[in-house]
Amino acid sequence: MTRTLRTQLAYAGIVVVAGAFVFYFLLRGIYLHETDEALEHRLQQTANKLNLVSDPADLALWMKPDGDLEIRPAEGAPLKPEIITEMRFDSIEKELEPYRTLTAGVQYKGMPYLLVIRTSLVEDEDWLMGIMIAQIGLLVILLAGLVFVQQYMARRLWNPFYETLAYLRHFRLDRQTPILFAPGAVQEFNELNKALTELLTEQRRVYLVQKEFTENASHEMQTPLAVAHTKLELLAQDPALTEQQAVHLDALLSVTQRLARLNRSLLLLARIENNLFAGSEPVILHKVITGIFGQLTEQAEEAGLTFNLFLNADGFVETNQTLMEILVSNLLSNAVRHNIPGGSVTVRLSEAAFIIENTGKAVPLPSGSEFARFRKDASGVTGGVGLGLAISQQICDTCGLKLIYEFITPNLHRFTVKLA
Repeated sequence: MTRTLRTQLAYAGIVVVAGAFVFYFLLRGIYLHETDEALEHRLQQTANKLNLVSDPADLALWMKPDGDLEIRPAEGAPLKPEIITEMRFDSIEKELEPYRTLTAGVQYKGMPYLLVIRTSLVEDEDWLMGIMIAQIGLLVILLAGLVFVQQYMARRLWNPFYETLAYLRHFRLDRQTPILFAPGAVQEFNELNKALTELLTEQRRVYLVQKEFTENASHEMQTPLAVAHTKLELLAQDPALTEQQAVHLDALLSVTQRLARLNRSLLLLARIENNLFAGSEPVILHKVITGIFGQLTEQAEEAGLTFNLFLNADGFVETNQTLMEILVSNLLSNAVRHNIPGGSVTVRLSEAAFIIENTGKAVPLPSGSEFARFRKDASGVTGGVGLGLAISQQICDTCGLKLIYEFITPNLHRFTVKLA
């Protein structure tokens, strides 16, 4: 409606400006036409009265009271009437003023005379300008009134819409509050609220089903996997186990471990995508990084990696503590897992960003699919399931952060989490 109003005002402004000129010249044309008719009428009256002056010497006395009348002898045949606009010096105003002048030839005592009749246009021009200004002022007041009325009515008519918008901004699927929209007088908004009520009710139902499935899967799938893994470990300790059977059992143990990790990762991803990590709190990344770093120290030493920490800020973030711990753990574990023997991991923290750099393959991650799920180059690494970066990306999206990947030759991989 604002864009429509702007378009209407632009159009109205053009019409007012153009209309002012057209209105002025139209009135001026009408006024000059009436003035010319008055001059022609006066010419007729003056020509009729001219014969009443008996002596040519008395013509000067007859013209003296009227400064706008002039009669003088002419040479040749009488001239046809001609009306022009001319500028003449006004002795009272001490400036040039516009006049409408009629010039015509007349006969007096059988001799040709030139008759000149003038009328000032000054007062009438002022009157004409006043009418035009009043007309423009009236149009401006009318437009301003229309804008005010439209804005006032728009606020009243659209108030239910903004109430619906405010309700949607604060609506949460995980809260069991009734879905209620205030009824209004506008039918279209009532229909919108009805459609939104049906949509949100269905989405809440789907959300609750998804949540229930996630919770059930978390319990029901982890238990059989844990039991299977335990049984396989017991079987691997059997003294009667042959070497060939031990190879098969080792493969089965690796599979069950991978299935357990994959199940945990998929459930975690589902919980993040469905916003099951509710609530936010002040999180100090400095503490989170040092805590996760302590857990990975032994793994890094076994791989012969060098850790470099440059924590130059607290890294304050207002978000979910659990999600930030998962994010840091995923990125650090990824840096260790995808490193090379004798490589390094560098961690930098500032108020603006959290950066992890690690040596690795001399090939960048596939452009456009760095955070894709189940990438072959990621799932083939020992201990990986191909979901670490996908989970990290989803956490950043959920927490309002930005995760960026860069490759720096010859073999440095950099992940940057922008905090501000």
